[in-house]
Amino acid sequence: MRTPLDIPTHLVKDATLYAPSRDPLDAVCHVLQDYPRLVSEVRELRRRVADIDNESAELDQLVAKLQNVARQILDI
Repeated sequence: MRTPLDIPTHLVKDATLYAPSRDPLDAVCHVLQDYPRLVSEVRELRRRVADIDNESAELDQLVAKLQNVARQILDI
């Protein structure tokens, strides 16, 4: 079943840039079908960046503790 849609020309042109096919209909269909995967990947990447930020903060705390211990050793 096909539903006629009035898609703005600039969006069709953008879709043809991203899709493997340069046929406007195929390009728009490809972008629409690929969108859920892209959203999922973006969410996963955001989660991974947040994890890296947390790990970085933990490492910064450990480095500060190690520097403090090193200063105490030097003071002995």
